[in-house]
Amino acid sequence: MYQTFTGTSRRPRQVNLSGRSGNPFAAAGLGGPKSAIDSAKEDRLRRQQERDRVQASKHIQRAWRGHSSRRKTFSLWRSVWDDTEKAASEGGSYESPGTSLSQLDRLLLFFSPSKDAQDAQRLRWYGMRQANTADKFPCDGEEWSRAYSRLVRACLKALRVDNSSEGPSETDETLRILAFAARRAKSMDKVSAMDYYTVLTSLGRGPPNALQHALLAPLGTTQAYAGLAILLAQPLQPALLDLLKDHVEPRMLASALGETISSAKTAKSRLWLLGNVIYLCGTSSVDVMHLIAQLLGALADDVEFEAVPMTMDNVPFDREVLSKITTGFPLNTYLADQLASLVNQESIRNLLVRDVAATSARLYANLALTLLRCYPRRADDIRMWLYLGPTSSSDVPATQYFWRAMKQSAVFASVLGEPRSVLSTVRSSATQKDDWIVILIFLELYTFLVKIMDDDQFLGRGVGKQSAIPATDLSDLVLFLKHLGFTLCFDAAELSEGAPILTRDTGSLSSHFSPSSKPPPRFTESKSLTIAGLTGVDAEYLKGLTTGLLRAIYDRDSRRRFLDKDIWLMTSRFDMSKFISLVVEEEEKRRLAFDEDEDDQEIRSEEDEPTNGRESGTYRAQVSKARAQQKLYERRRLESVAPRLEILQNLPFFIPFHTRVEIFREFVLHDQVRRRGGQADADTWRAGLMFHPSGTGRNQLSRHHAEIKRKQEFEDAYAQFYDLGAALKEPIQITFLDEFGLQEAGIDGGGVTKEFLTSVISQAFDPSSSGMDKYFIENEAHLLYPNPTAIDDARLFLKETFTAESQIRPFIRQLLRKYEFLGRIIGKCLYEGILVDVSFAGFFLKKWALTGGLGSSTGESGYRASINDLRDFDEALYRGLLEVKNAPDASEFGLTFTVDDMIGSMENRQVVERELIPDGADKPVTNENRLIYINRLSWYRLQGQSAAQTNAFLKGLSSIIQPTWLSMFNQNELQTLIGGAHSGIDVQDLRRNTSYGGVYVIGDDGQEHPSVKLFWKIMDSMSEEDRCKVLKFVTSTPRGPLLGFANLNPRFSIWDSGSDENRFPTTSTCVNLLKLPMYRSEATMRRKLLEAVHSGAGFDLS
Repeated sequence: MYQTFTGTSRRPRQVNLSGRSGNPFAAAGLGGPKSAIDSAKEDRLRRQQERDRVQASKHIQRAWRGHSSRRKTFSLWRSVWDDTEKAASEGGSYESPGTSLSQLDRLLLFFSPSKDAQDAQRLRWYGMRQANTADKFPCDGEEWSRAYSRLVRACLKALRVDNSSEGPSETDETLRILAFAARRAKSMDKVSAMDYYTVLTSLGRGPPNALQHALLAPLGTTQAYAGLAILLAQPLQPALLDLLKDHVEPRMLASALGETISSAKTAKSRLWLLGNVIYLCGTSSVDVMHLIAQLLGALADDVEFEAVPMTMDNVPFDREVLSKITTGFPLNTYLADQLASLVNQESIRNLLVRDVAATSARLYANLALTLLRCYPRRADDIRMWLYLGPTSSSDVPATQYFWRAMKQSAVFASVLGEPRSVLSTVRSSATQKDDWIVILIFLELYTFLVKIMDDDQFLGRGVGKQSAIPATDLSDLVLFLKHLGFTLCFDAAELSEGAPILTRDTGSLSSHFSPSSKPPPRFTESKSLTIAGLTGVDAEYLKGLTTGLLRAIYDRDSRRRFLDKDIWLMTSRFDMSKFISLVVEEEEKRRLAFDEDEDDQEIRSEEDEPTNGRESGTYRAQVSKARAQQKLYERRRLESVAPRLEILQNLPFFIPFHTRVEIFREFVLHDQVRRRGGQADADTWRAGLMFHPSGTGRNQLSRHHAEIKRKQEFEDAYAQFYDLGAALKEPIQITFLDEFGLQEAGIDGGGVTKEFLTSVISQAFDPSSSGMDKYFIENEAHLLYPNPTAIDDARLFLKETFTAESQIRPFIRQLLRKYEFLGRIIGKCLYEGILVDVSFAGFFLKKWALTGGLGSSTGESGYRASINDLRDFDEALYRGLLEVKNAPDASEFGLTFTVDDMIGSMENRQVVERELIPDGADKPVTNENRLIYINRLSWYRLQGQSAAQTNAFLKGLSSIIQPTWLSMFNQNELQTLIGGAHSGIDVQDLRRNTSYGGVYVIGDDGQEHPSVKLFWKIMDSMSEEDRCKVLKFVTSTPRGPLLGFANLNPRFSIWDSGSDENRFPTTSTCVNLLKLPMYRSEATMRRKLLEAVHSGAGFDLS
């Protein structure tokens, strides 16, 4: 019936691999082929986990059986050990050394004080018995040495266990056993020694005597010192170091420290190593001093040596402060005290005579160089102590000793004889380290001497230690410095190693999205070439040292010629026909690069603004450090794009003075063109503003116009022009008002502006002024400098009038603003090329050239007071200090480190005593410290006393004239730039550059008017003094322009003023105009001209 019947009634099995239900009416499933595979995978995983559980249970059972077996075995061993010890007499020795060794072996089989506290007691018991045994039997040899080493490790293991149940007596006993074993263990490798001292220094408490014995026990071996040396690179408490002090062998420690220094890769570890070594060994060992010099040099740029130390213990200071920063480390009181011990008179004075060996002298010279870099505020003290040398020495002065050694060096011969190979000599300096150490220490010492020597001593006419190098050697020294300084400035780009990159940590998402803080900037620093492999002594340092000394010698030579003047020039190294144009091009490149850096700095400043008040001081310190490093790189980059400017700003005397004046005028011209929209001419600039599409030009022009009342020119100028700031560079227009308030006749085409500027200067710089208007005073030579007591005088006057302190401060600020405005006025005259009849003291002018700014050397970024500059300040004070300096016994003068200032008006003078150093009133001046006294007094009189007034003046001056432009000139040249040349008046040059008006205009025949010819004949026959008076009568200054009368602006002019010979010549100084009647007689013209000159007839009196 059924075609497929097979003979069986069982329903056939169906295998469904589709993953779907066989019931067509059931709900659709979620399975499929993938579901079936996943199910099979889960089944396999369950089966594997079951097998793993079974296997794991077997391992656990096996481990437990082993643990139980070991516990039983250890317990059995302990029982056997205890039974053996109980059978012995109380505290007695072992029967033989062999018995003791057996007991030690058994003890160490089960010794585990962390698991059984009684093991530590068993160790102490054994140690006591072995000590007695060692007294009774000889326990030495290799076998016992190894046994004692094992006993040491067991004691250390016991000391590691924090067992609060044990008291000091138990720790004391363990330490004594440790010391006993360590003294007899003859083999201790560096790792074991490190472990040994790590455990001992980790003890929070311990009996001092026992701990000291344990610390000192292994110090008979070099390996033990190696372990101690590694430990010294960590913060340790002074109490612990006290236990080691006076027992450490400096030579062995120094030997061990050699490798430790190289392994101490972080500045933090080097800092702790330096502080701990000084604490332990002091400075008595040559070997230790060598290491101190190395460590100090490596840290010179990473530690804030002169910052106020933090009052924190070593361990928390390391954990909470040092561990969170990578550079710019502060010091705590412990570290500050140790490092300060290197800077004291006794140790410094004896640095150079510790050993007669030349290598030792170089070592201490190297240390002295490093100390000068680390402690710049005490640099002069260090130099003076080095200069004085040991009190017991009668040898050749240090300066002359090092000069002789320097002359014999290969580096000196190479630089002196082959100026074009200086770059290769400097770059390969590491192979001539000893020569460079001698050279650098000589330059440091001689730099100090130049500041304190008078001219006779400088020229080698002094006696004893006060003598300088022989005068015959000065030319060699100058040539050496010239060649070296030229390369360091001109080839600055070749003396740096790589370029820095300022980055932030962007390696994690938290650095992008963390709301609480941001990562501090990281700076991969561009390094200046290291000199002679001396850490921290780079090309930048050498440049500052070289250029500073060379400028000081040039200053001496300018004042009192002792060298051939051509020795200073280096024009042969340049193509002078293109020099000016190339310098101007470099200045433009530098300006553009500087502007870009300023923009980048603004962006970085915005990025570095704290996001919240929780930013740590550490973060801010790192940001500050990164910015300083970035600024240093930018400085070096700017140096590299302008090598000729580097020469002009650091060593300007290499280039002739007239060339530098031309460059200065070109700089001003390009600045005018840039600021005035491409036009330097004042009228064109005004016209451009008047018709500017923005319509703001008229307002700007009104700000540059002022009405000035006669006899109060300075006050009116200050009130109307101070707010202009640097915009005072632009052309100004002046309308004078007479004493009745009426406008004076005339249109300001430049001449009235000149009259205005000369009038302001004449009034503000008048030394005969009194009271609050005495801004400047004069010395015996009638040279001006800021009134050093101006602020004190004003403060006293206001207090006498019962003015409140809250009102005094604004008045002082206004006084300083007036000094700033005077600086701008002088800058305006320089900017416009207007000569003024005012002469400043040399020491004050020096500060103009050394106000720093872009491109100047770091070593020359500020004025350095010297005793010789006091001659320009106060001749009597200068002579008095020379007497103190050269007296057999300076204490006879009864001086202290104080100075008296006279303040107030003549009617109410008061004496105020000020201290030159802390507690100076209690410190008498002696032969030992008189050089410091002279140096501090010179600094106070020339810098400190008038710092606020001078800084304000220079701030105003630098807003008009770039400080780098002024750095091209010394003080004498700056005075010439201000007031004109002192070389005499070239009448023929003046005649060639004179214009004529009225009847005196030269006609087609080219002949001058007879009266004009008479005038020039009289000028030719006049004395130089009378010529200067005539020139001042017409132009308001007795000196001519630096580059000749072709550069006088406005030009010298002569117009007729009628034919009446009874009239006197008159002038309009604002336009350099002489109004000369048509005299027919030479005698009449001479008489009338000289009478007019001496009468002082001038502006608007014709």
